[in-house]
Amino acid sequence: MFRVRGMLYYNRTVMREPEITAQVTKTARQAGMEMAGVESRVKSRRSYFKKLRRKCGPRESTYKVKDILRYTYTASGEELVEKIQKTIELYLNSGYNTVEIKNYWLDRQNPYNGINTTVRSPEGLSFELQYHTPESFEVKNGKMHELYEKQRPIKDVSSKRYIELGDQMFELSDSMEIPKGIEKVKAHE
Repeated sequence: MFRVRGMLYYNRTVMREPEITAQVTKTARQAGMEMAGVESRVKSRRSYFKKLRRKCGPRESTYKVKDILRYTYTASGEELVEKIQKTIELYLNSGYNTVEIKNYWLDRQNPYNGINTTVRSPEGLSFELQYHTPESFEVKNGKMHELYEKQRPIKDVSSKRYIELGDQMFELSDSMEIPKGIEKVKAHE
């Protein structure tokens, strides 16, 4: 039953993708944001079920994954915070609600730098919207991703290799320019 409900949710979300993508594109234009990574906006069915198995236990009934659809906006470090605030307001005025904000720029325990949000459409479908500077987007999809993919399968988090890879990710993170006023973007779940 879990797998069937998961497939129905996946299919319903993917079916609404053109409408949601149109709204995301329109909002980006209105807010003065650039869109990036649009070609990767739909999580594959295989990746969706892999994530469900990883995140949910066999007794859980949760089958909703927030990032079946995922989008990225970019803006300069000077303008990012101002444009995030404008974007959230534009979505709200369109019936879309930003229900979760994670500000990883302020998380010193995580090498990833970006703002990840979950937005809910008027129909109740959730999608992920990330906000980056051009630099943080490039690092996330380039060297940081390579290091993360090498580190992820290592089960022993105290192993020398795991720690070395983590240190390399933090070095990349620490070398990035921090967006102006980033502390104004408050996390909430």
